[in-house]
Amino acid sequence: MLNLLNRFLFPGLLLAASANYGFSSPAQSKLLPLIPREAQIVAGVEDPRNPDTRGHLLLVTAKNAFDFDDWQSLIGVDTHRAIDETIWVAASSPQSQLNEHMLLVAGRFDREHIFQAAQRNGAAASAYRGVAVLLVKPFAREEAQMPDPRWMAILDGQAAVFGTPWLVQKTLDRYVDHAPADALVADRIGRLNPRVNSWDLLLTPHAAFAKRAVLGQPSAPWIDLLGREMLENAAELTLGIRYGTTARVDFIVRTAGDLNPSPGLTPRPMLEASSFQALAPRLENIGNAPNLILGTIALPGKQLYACFKQVACGEPAAALRAAR
Repeated sequence: MLNLLNRFLFPGLLLAASANYGFSSPAQSKLLPLIPREAQIVAGVEDPRNPDTRGHLLLVTAKNAFDFDDWQSLIGVDTHRAIDETIWVAASSPQSQLNEHMLLVAGRFDREHIFQAAQRNGAAASAYRGVAVLLVKPFAREEAQMPDPRWMAILDGQAAVFGTPWLVQKTLDRYVDHAPADALVADRIGRLNPRVNSWDLLLTPHAAFAKRAVLGQPSAPWIDLLGREMLENAAELTLGIRYGTTARVDFIVRTAGDLNPSPGLTPRPMLEASSFQALAPRLENIGNAPNLILGTIALPGKQLYACFKQVACGEPAAALRAAR
């Protein structure tokens, strides 16, 4: 598992701009029905302007990060925009692993103004199942990494979709068909603490990770924090982060088979050879059930943020960015 995740994931500190104040549980999100059942990575930010929040750890792909930056450029012309929630999605198509990526945004947007400005800059108007779609050419800054155009749609002025055509089509199908939230995604998000600031779901089937994990791979903060033993056996991972004076990282690890959780649930193995050694975290609410390990890691909020922002635990610090 770790080999594949280290290869694809971009542990970024992203902060959605121009957001509204307010708070709601991820389980109440109006964006949930738009998340395709093909999603393998889903990450969200719930309250980006919470004054206690110093950053949002999102386990997303590098192309997801490009989508976020480009989306902000595209909507910059809409001075009255408002953003309530942002969700990143990644999936594998028949062509490649985790090559599909998409951004979902809830808020208020002036579609006509945004579309007209984008068309003046070379985007093309189209439609899919009666929904107006904008075909956005690759931005010059990432053309080498993403040579193909992406689709953008703004639904009823209250939700936006931006990403690869394969994934956007599946989202628009759900929108047109009035599909309910996917049961698997809804169940996993429903397990999150309702007060999380940011959250992550890794739903990639365990078969994709089988026998490919390599303990000698470069480390990363989120791996060090949870411990390699648990992640090596994980079929799914759910993370929720609550920022504040004391930060709390809620975790749910669903294993592929029977796993004795006790070695991974003591502070020393979880933090061995880790940049978190000096942070003195504590474990709370530890529990386990068949194929399930869950609990909370609590540590000083400023120290958690500093480690994720400045220390990549083996990866270049430049790989972490803060968009403010």
